[in-house]
Amino acid sequence: MCFSLCLVKSMWKRRYSMGKLVTISVSLLLIFGATSLWAQAQESGESSVRTIEELYLDQAIDQQIIRGQARSNTREAKFLAIQGVRAMVQRGEVSPDNVEMIRVVEGLATEGIGRQVRSSGAVSNNFPDVRREAVGLLGDIGGPIAQRALIRVVREDPEPMVLAEAIYGLGTIGNNDDNEITANIVAVLRRQNAREMPDNNLAFASLLALEKIARASGGISDPAVVDALLDVATGNYIREVRLKAIDVIYNLRGA
Repeated sequence: MCFSLCLVKSMWKRRYSMGKLVTISVSLLLIFGATSLWAQAQESGESSVRTIEELYLDQAIDQQIIRGQARSNTREAKFLAIQGVRAMVQRGEVSPDNVEMIRVVEGLATEGIGRQVRSSGAVSNNFPDVRREAVGLLGDIGGPIAQRALIRVVREDPEPMVLAEAIYGLGTIGNNDDNEITANIVAVLRRQNAREMPDNNLAFASLLALEKIARASGGISDPAVVDALLDVATGNYIREVRLKAIDVIYNLRGA
């Protein structure tokens, strides 16, 4: 009996000692593990800071390259600049108040109109296709700075395909303070309505823009807009354009 009790006590002591060892081992593992995790977190934090710094550096380099391409006199380089800006827009790196990048795009949107390079008396940097793509980017960026640039294009550019993109961009932005945007669109439509062969694409883009503005601003009540639309509905346009003009007239009240 004494042997049994002694044996049990001995076994219990060994188990207790083993338990203490296990507890101590686990505690040490937890301490070392926590220390390791803390060190990793510190390294991760430093890495994160470095990544942000590298991101800003990459953006600065990208913008410098884009500015150089935009200043080039070749169509190919300008298209590369547009592709670069478009990629930045898609990544959310160009906000409506990014004056520097919007000015670069505005320069491309007025290339050959605002800034002219002449060779043997002729303008050598007149690239309507470049201007059209740049104008589309201004509409995507939006905001008051881009809107002012688009208004300038509508007033100065003679190319229908550029005008169509600029007017559609103004409609996408949707702001019509003091009827400034609709007044510029009406001016374009009046010039087209007076032509024997008006541009159907430009007229349709204008109709879509007016429709967007009416929806965004709660309606358009300017009689000049209605008059211009009636002239389109009865003008020398294809059937789809004339029907769209009638549809827009009914939608001027807004949504």
